[in-house]
Amino acid sequence: MSSALPLLQSYLSDRTTLADALASVALLLTLLVVRYSLGKLIAHNPNFTLEQRRRWQVTLRNSLIGAFIIGLVVVWASELHALLVSLAAFAVALVVAGKEVILCVSGAMLRSGGQLYVVGDRIQIGEHRGSVVDTNLFSTTLIEDDAESHQRTGRAIAIPNSLLWNHAVVRDSLMGDFIMHQFSVPIDCGKDWRVAEARLLELAREACASCKGAMMASAREMAERHALEIPVAEPLVTLQLKEADKLVLIVHVPAEANRRHNAEQYILRGYMTSGTEQSTV
Repeated sequence: MSSALPLLQSYLSDRTTLADALASVALLLTLLVVRYSLGKLIAHNPNFTLEQRRRWQVTLRNSLIGAFIIGLVVVWASELHALLVSLAAFAVALVVAGKEVILCVSGAMLRSGGQLYVVGDRIQIGEHRGSVVDTNLFSTTLIEDDAESHQRTGRAIAIPNSLLWNHAVVRDSLMGDFIMHQFSVPIDCGKDWRVAEARLLELAREACASCKGAMMASAREMAERHALEIPVAEPLVTLQLKEADKLVLIVHVPAEANRRHNAEQYILRGYMTSGTEQSTV
């Protein structure tokens, strides 16, 4: 009994398909007969001008084509419904299976359309920081920078473009090859922070003296391009009270992007050997 059921279903399906095919042929033949009959009437009607005959012939043809299409849809409705259900299921499966690929391609469109970065820019996406060396439809390749020393580690990181939808892109190279680098120097609240501030500011000015002019030119170009105020390219030391007994001096120093570590080390080493090391925690 169970083996006969598939055979019966197959037989009924074949019968239904054959009936739909015969109905389609019958519909086509009927419409051809109608067109021939009405076409003869239009062509031999003495009350119609040549322009009217042509217009009615075109109207008749288009109307019968539309009737044939509607008739086929009605005749094959059940088969078309099954086909649409199958196509919908296939489309859903395709989207689910290719979700990551779709996100990567759309991420590449977001990168290009939004001009987020180009090859040569120093960026950070999520926890990954480095210089962009390659971009394509699916990924962005970075040469990694160490988060602490800001020096290249030599490792290449391939980041899927899908991450662009979930993570902010930090771009260091908006002002070309220069950035405003900052780092913290903690001191004891009981010590004279004014002395430490003055010394750090002096060292910061020495560290950026060689690149200050070029950075100002780059800052002016960026301000004109993006209609912004010209960024301040002067060293700055700000205070921050981390805890009740700990004060932090934050040093802001203009520097070349690939030499920020050198500038930071110059300032820290000069600070530690200038007699103010007694003030540090």
